[in-house]
Amino acid sequence: TIAPRSSVKLSGEVPPKMSKMMGLGGDRVVKIEEPKASRALPWVERYRPKNVSDVSSQEAVVSTLLSAIEQKAMPHLLFYGPPGTGKTSVALALARALYGPVLYKARILEMNASDERGIDIVREKIKTFAQASVGKQSTPGYPCPTFKIIILDEADAMTKDAQAALRRTIENYSNVTRFCMICNYV
Repeated sequence: TIAPRSSVKLSGEVPPKMSKMMGLGGDRVVKIEEPKASRALPWVERYRPKNVSDVSSQEAVVSTLLSAIEQKAMPHLLFYGPPGTGKTSVALALARALYGPVLYKARILEMNASDERGIDIVREKIKTFAQASVGKQSTPGYPCPTFKIIILDEADAMTKDAQAALRRTIENYSNVTRFCMICNYV
């Protein structure tokens, strides 16, 4: 199907002959611009899978994660592979599928461990988020399990001391928090 002319958004200039064919007039150059919001969004963000089922070429991973969503149970996760293969996209889609847009911000802590990789970050930010209890809030249409998720992107860049502190935090708070570590190199 072809979208109605009013909903088509292009960027650039349309010459007079082409603008007449498109029904936009025909005696002048017509300038059509893309909406500002979509121009500001990087391409990888605009086309990032929003749902676990939108992930392509990873059928085994998708079926395992969909099963975890149905059961409202999720283990700690480790995603590894070359940069740009969708590890972070899968983790974020999983989090959205579990909590929905309402509880997402309250139940998910996403950090890039290459930027925030020291022991102080683990002791302050991660431990504080991990030890907080989760209430009985729920969003209709979403499983909303009784745990939070901490997504540590580029976890392989964490310092040795930070990794040791993180290990202890995972051991202590695994009843209320799940950890998803994303690495480029294992």
